[in-house]
Amino acid sequence: MNQPVAIVTGAGRGLGAAVARALASAGLRVAVNDINPDRATKIAAEITAAGGQALAVQGDVANKFQCVKVIEATREAWGQLDVLVCNAAVTPTATILKMDEWDFQRCLEVNLKGTFFMSQLCGRVMADENQARGGGVILHIASTAGVEHPLEGQAAFCASQAAVVGFGRECAREYAAYGIRVQTILRDERQPAEQRTSHVVAGVLAAVHNSP
Repeated sequence: MNQPVAIVTGAGRGLGAAVARALASAGLRVAVNDINPDRATKIAAEITAAGGQALAVQGDVANKFQCVKVIEATREAWGQLDVLVCNAAVTPTATILKMDEWDFQRCLEVNLKGTFFMSQLCGRVMADENQARGGGVILHIASTAGVEHPLEGQAAFCASQAAVVGFGRECAREYAAYGIRVQTILRDERQPAEQRTSHVVAGVLAAVHNSP
């Protein structure tokens, strides 16, 4: 049986690493992407040691050229791409009156533009090559801070998450014609970290298992 291939961005630690491990345990081959190559390598090695299949792929999702390289490396290794999990995010902390412009811009570039780049580039691959396998699955991990329960001192992050939610809605509408299912999974910032992670991981696994 053909094993699906997934890319998880921001998977070098925390929530992204948990998602990557869970997908590998579910039988997917996982490209572990992170801006930090050492973190990506560590998580990929842990997955491999546990009996899964993983590839460490360094790349900054805010850079379109690097996004292309991440996708190319994944397809070169395994010949296909079935699942994308956009998890990479930064969370600068400062009040609006004191926030540095660079921090605000970087937050939008990673959280929103990175989601756009990866969704667009992976969507093109899935639309062109995956019709026989049912299209594909693209998952956007976002925060409830973008739609309710804003976080104090994180205006840039809140703005980026609201934008990701809106982008995801339109992405789902457009990609449906190609059999690509797009879903936004919200993490609730009011929950303890462990509970928040479990909720997101469960949502990711459910979305992947419900794909054609």
